Amino acid sequence: MDLLKSINVDKIRNAAEDAFNQAKPKTDVESRVYEALSHKNWGSSSTLLNQIAQDSFDYDKFPTITRLMWEAMENQRPAAWRVVFKGLNLLEHLVKNGSERCVDDARNHSHTLRQLHQFNYYEGTVDRGVGVREKSKQLVEMIGDDELIREERNKAKQMRERFGASVGGGGG
Repeated sequence: MDLLKSINVDKIRNAAEDAFNQAKPKTDVESRVYEALSHKNWGSSSTLLNQIAQDSFDYDKFPTITRLMWEAMENQRPAAWRVVFKGLNLLEHLVKNGSERCVDDARNHSHTLRQLHQFNYYEGTVDRGVGVREKSKQLVEMIGDDELIREERNKAKQMRERFGASVGGGGG
């Protein structure tokens, strides 16, 4: 009986979406983005996020990354809160480590980020939407402040230099 209590329609649907995303044919870039935006109960590795940030400097790969990222955050079922949260984490990483186009793209989608200020999802009595609400507020604040973005991108660049050229994006 405990097993049945732990299984619900949302968990089954999340697992099915992950399986579907793993099975459909895709490029390496799409694979990395889908992996970063999975329903899995852990965050994306910094190596994976850095590879995606590096890809954002490629003119042809940038639209693919941003399309999949924004799809993950727009029109999501509340039960897919992990995907939304991971999309926000990916966006934050891209703003700090990706191409300058990522900053412009985030600003162009600020309406989506503001909508996430109202995101709600509860598992029983546990508020799962709080992380999404807080992260979206932090991102709106960051993309609205040129000086803060400059500081964050400089910090990220120093971290990349400190830990080696293999980590993070080029330029910036």
